[in-house]
Amino acid sequence: MVMKIRCTACGSAKFTFTHDPSADPAFHGARCASCNKRLTARDLLPNTLVDPIARCLVAQASKKDRSKGT
Repeated sequence: MVMKIRCTACGSAKFTFTHDPSADPAFHGARCASCNKRLTARDLLPNTLVDPIARCLVAQASKKDRSKGT
């Protein structure tokens, strides 16, 4: 499974990391690139299925790893 992020305020999937020493120390720094909202656990889409291309690439990598030993 893949974890994807989508801002619940504006719907953007783009995000940036910021570093502000004066900010709340518990804040990880991830913000929406469009609306600058702090991203939280509510912005995660944990049950996102792996797209077919990524699934194929993972299968190819697994096949190469298995064939190295023989």
